[in-house]
Amino acid sequence: MQQVLNTRGAVACDVVETDSLCGGGGLSWSDARSRVSVKGGGSIDVGDVDVVWWRRGGNLQKIPPDITNRADVEVINNDCRTALTGMLWNDFHGTWVSDPHATAMAENKLVQLRAAQAAGLPVPRTLVSQDPEEIRRFCLSTEGDVVVKSVRGCSSAPTFTAKVTDAHLREEVSMRLAPAIYQECVPGQDHLRALVLGDEIYAVSIHSEDLDWRGRLPGSFRIAQVDDATRAGLIDVLRRLRLRMGVVDMKLDSSGTPVWLEVNPQGQFLFMQALSGLDLVTPCANYFEREVLSAAHRFHPEDTCRSPELRW
Repeated sequence: MQQVLNTRGAVACDVVETDSLCGGGGLSWSDARSRVSVKGGGSIDVGDVDVVWWRRGGNLQKIPPDITNRADVEVINNDCRTALTGMLWNDFHGTWVSDPHATAMAENKLVQLRAAQAAGLPVPRTLVSQDPEEIRRFCLSTEGDVVVKSVRGCSSAPTFTAKVTDAHLREEVSMRLAPAIYQECVPGQDHLRALVLGDEIYAVSIHSEDLDWRGRLPGSFRIAQVDDATRAGLIDVLRRLRLRMGVVDMKLDSSGTPVWLEVNPQGQFLFMQALSGLDLVTPCANYFEREVLSAAHRFHPEDTCRSPELRW
């Protein structure tokens, strides 16, 4: 995206590697200046930026291997992250894509589910619980299979959606350890993944015999169209979550209606282009150009000489 935007020349685009602040020496903030280094060398003043594409802001730092003390590692990670976000809160006055507070809230699957329901999208019956008896009652109350997935999970050991079995329901201690999402299974093998950019939606269909298509890529990807009701519902969900973009996963039920599963506020999407042939680079670049130029007009209407800038 950086290469495409800079080649076009309408806006300037730089990348701030949020996991590489440690050891870089490029972050400084004071009453007079708010500066951070960018990928490839050089630095930017946060006050000059029009749009921030906020991706992976919570990544851990790439800390030198000789620093092994747990407290030292924690201080480095905490202080780099807090200094960067404090600098942005103070001195960035442009447009977030998307606002970090909204992103953090929208990443919560319980919040997502409530927003999808409010937007009128079909949502599977869901229980989030660590109460074994309530979990068992929920599973007995459904007419079909029940799936289980993590509420948040962890990046070091991703877990895939799985069907609940009798063996799972006998694991009393395991169920009590932490809440999990128990959800009515949407039968079928056809999934939908959609990139939502404002009020524009670009989708692919994924046919997979696996319950969770992520477990065995590349799978079968095709360019898909989204019906008007689903389109309106997805745009409404992002509005309710205060997101300017998002990557949505849905599954088609037996009648072909897309059923809500989740939204990732900054999910991966360029692999969709590689596997389906759907051009996502162009609409994404167009979207960010519009956002940058709009922000530049709103926040710097008097400055006709400066180059609008996008950072992430």
